[in-house]
Amino acid sequence: MSIKQLFKSNKKQFILIFLMVIIGMASDSLSQYLMTPAYNHLRNMNLLGFILFMCLALGCDGVRIILISRSDYLYGKDVQNYLHQIRARISRYFFKNDINQTAKVQNNMVANLDQLTTKYLTPIKNGFMYFLAVVFSIGILFSFNWILVVVTVILTIISLLLPKAFEKLTSTATVIVTKKNEKFLNILDKWVKGLDELRRYASFDIFTSSINNGAKEYKKAAIHQGATIAIADMATALVNIGGQMLLLGLCAYLYLQGRIAFGAVITTGQFSSTIMNGVAAFVAQWNLVKSAKGLNEEVRELEQPVEIAQDQHDDQKVAKIEIRDLALQFKNGENISYPDLTFNKGEKILVTGDSGSGKSTLFKLILNKLTPSKGTIHFIDQDGKEIHLNPDEFVYLAQDSTLFPDTLENNITMFNTKLNSQVQQVTKKVDFDKDINKFPDGLATQVDLDKNNLSGGQKQKLVLARALVHNSPWLFIDEGTSAIDSESTKHILQNLLATDDSVIMIAHNFSNELVSMFDRVVKLDNGGALINEL
Repeated sequence: MSIKQLFKSNKKQFILIFLMVIIGMASDSLSQYLMTPAYNHLRNMNLLGFILFMCLALGCDGVRIILISRSDYLYGKDVQNYLHQIRARISRYFFKNDINQTAKVQNNMVANLDQLTTKYLTPIKNGFMYFLAVVFSIGILFSFNWILVVVTVILTIISLLLPKAFEKLTSTATVIVTKKNEKFLNILDKWVKGLDELRRYASFDIFTSSINNGAKEYKKAAIHQGATIAIADMATALVNIGGQMLLLGLCAYLYLQGRIAFGAVITTGQFSSTIMNGVAAFVAQWNLVKSAKGLNEEVRELEQPVEIAQDQHDDQKVAKIEIRDLALQFKNGENISYPDLTFNKGEKILVTGDSGSGKSTLFKLILNKLTPSKGTIHFIDQDGKEIHLNPDEFVYLAQDSTLFPDTLENNITMFNTKLNSQVQQVTKKVDFDKDINKFPDGLATQVDLDKNNLSGGQKQKLVLARALVHNSPWLFIDEGTSAIDSESTKHILQNLLATDDSVIMIAHNFSNELVSMFDRVVKLDNGGALINEL
């Protein structure tokens, strides 16, 4: 995130906004300057002159209010459009890097951008306004007496140097807040998913205590962040008060020496207040911008251009998958090893084994969702040459069905309208057509992820239809029919295994009739031993 990118997002409007701010702040300074002749006329008992200059001053105030208010609206609009562009770039990063942690995505898409809006984009505009107020006021003071300007500049420099002492402290505090917020969101995500089970056993205390413990760290970090910014602001405020007192004293001395007019005495007090308060406000805004430095660097990394790989259909070139000396050691010390395996194109293979024998883990290793501790997985073409492909091209039906808040049809086609004509055909092959007919809106039925309007079996049928409609030559299915009745499972397998696709399926408790449909069975045990049943 940078002001330069914001400028590029809408150059003409950005220039217009800052022209409005410049004219608005110039009108504000002119309004204060007009008070000098107004008070001089009042001192000379010239009521008409006093009223005239007061009306001119009020007119300038009206111009300032209109221009600044309009610039705030346009700037806010520009900021939201810019944030929309940033979210688009960040979403590409998450998509490319296979990041599916809800809390991490939420934190970067919402919380972090909100932080940067309040601590970077908004302070930049506000800081520019305060800067202009100080510059214009100093210029007017110069017309009164150059000594006032010299003292003001010295005080201004001191105030501007103060943020350096707090820059690192406030930046670190901001980054810590965002990290603690992400951690807290993670805790919320994990416990909220189990609310139904907690309610079932009336485990309210553990829920509240876990949430409160997670919130404590975030609260502590937020308090620390507020304290560091408050300390920086307090130091600036002390310089501000001292500077105003010094300027007022100097102004009184110059008046007594006959070097400035009576009206200038009063307006100098106003201008000195504007300058010192403006410097204090500018420094406070600058502190906010600097506090966002670390967080901004993190967001910039997520914004880097990302090349989204297109589906090259390299999975169609794979003639066999060779697994050699494969093993995975988990952080808890558990180790799963696998015998050498070969999956040939077109084979229908059933993978079985006891819980913990590594069936699902084997799929995740093949699909590059996990990195093996040792061993290799090779994708070989029909000429015996190794293919370096993106494993994401393989169709993988996990135990937990992934659905989207859209129509049944779009969930099946994955938003590829070219496949709509094939939907009815594939839904019949997986026995999903009967379920669809029960819905009043048919394929146009919206999947409601909150109300969960599909049963477990219906979800499995949907993702099976999704796999078939995309006609992938390799299918990895993990317990893909566990929630479907035996009769429908038999019908689905008959259609699924009758294709030329390579089907590697994990299942347990299949009847002998269902097992016999496969070309062979690969059975794993906890020690990694293999039984190959032809």
